[in-house]
Amino acid sequence: MIKINLMVEARAERAARAPLISFGAAKVNNYILLGLIVLGLAFVGLRYWKLSSTLASIKAEIVVNQREYDRLKPIIAEVEAFKKKNAELKHKIEVIEQLKQNQYGPVRVMDEVSKALPDLLWLTNMGLTGNVLSLQGQALNENAVANFISNLAASPFFAEPSLKIMSQDDRGVFTFDLSCTFTQTPREAAPAVSGQRS
Repeated sequence: MIKINLMVEARAERAARAPLISFGAAKVNNYILLGLIVLGLAFVGLRYWKLSSTLASIKAEIVVNQREYDRLKPIIAEVEAFKKKNAELKHKIEVIEQLKQNQYGPVRVMDEVSKALPDLLWLTNMGLTGNVLSLQGQALNENAVANFISNLAASPFFAEPSLKIMSQDDRGVFTFDLSCTFTQTPREAAPAVSGQRS
């Protein structure tokens, strides 16, 4: 037993004296492995450094862009408010233009009828259905009604009027009912008969 113990001790002594890395084929393999590890760490380090510098430049650019955005934010809000007001104004102008166009017909009718009214004649009723104008009124003589019909026919906005009824009452006042067609597009005007109001 003592012998066994001595052998174990001798082996332990030899193992303690032996170098950690051997100088044979294992040594070359260790160097290759160590070199590959160093190269891998160097590649990872360079890649990390490159990505870190790219990230830092992107962060700096974000800060600059954020400052520019904060500076331009009130201007952008003003532009948006201007666009909104501009759209509202355009809508209001369109509504006003539409109202003007809608008023154009009746206003033109009243204007042309008032121009055609001679002395000694007055209207009691006027109606426009589509483009057909119906007029009822009274006159002190037949010539006033004839002048009114001639003046309407002379207007470029009316077709030849059609007299439906003309009657005289006890007091000598003539009552008439006539109709004519109104057009938005004027035709060539005919000369008006005298006796028209100015």
